[in-house]
Amino acid sequence: MEAKVSWKIEDELINAVITAAVWSEEQKPGTWQKMIEAVNRGAAGTKEGTVNAFFFRAMVDRLLEEFHELDT
Repeated sequence: MEAKVSWKIEDELINAVITAAVWSEEQKPGTWQKMIEAVNRGAAGTKEGTVNAFFFRAMVDRLLEEFHELDT
């Protein structure tokens, strides 16, 4: 039996990631706006041009980093 696969990342998770990233940075005016700009820039750089694709790819890339570390 195959596991159900969803390619959609829920808005709540996206909001949580952005919030955590903002709070990880120095709290100064414009940080939220710059973070949103960074998300949009990342999204525009994907084949699909979506925030979902940007975050999905980031998670896959991070998982692959950990996976490849197991070989060293």
